[in-house]
Amino acid sequence: MKKRAIPLLCAVAVLLALVLGYAALQNRYTFTLSEGEDGIRTEQIQPVFGTVEVRSDCDTDVVFTDVETGRRYTVGYITPGMSGKIQLENNSWYRVEGGGNLTIGPVHVRVD
Repeated sequence: MKKRAIPLLCAVAVLLALVLGYAALQNRYTFTLSEGEDGIRTEQIQPVFGTVEVRSDCDTDVVFTDVETGRRYTVGYITPGMSGKIQLENNSWYRVEGGGNLTIGPVHVRVD
């Protein structure tokens, strides 16, 4: 019985370490972009993994625009308490526009 318990405990410990590491990574690369003076927030972001999750505290559409090509990607109509996900290229920078306080992650934020 003891011989089976040790590998099981090791597997549980590794799984727990992976979950905690992923949660820490999500927290480190999740940013809240505060609402601008005119109600629309614009900032440049770069995805860490490719999939970006976005939330807002008001009803809004969120538009991601590739800064090099001008191609636009939209997460349509997010309401408070809901989130949307979008697949973006890892090595590209995007200008994100939306209303309210946008919480976006996991991303890098470009500060000018």
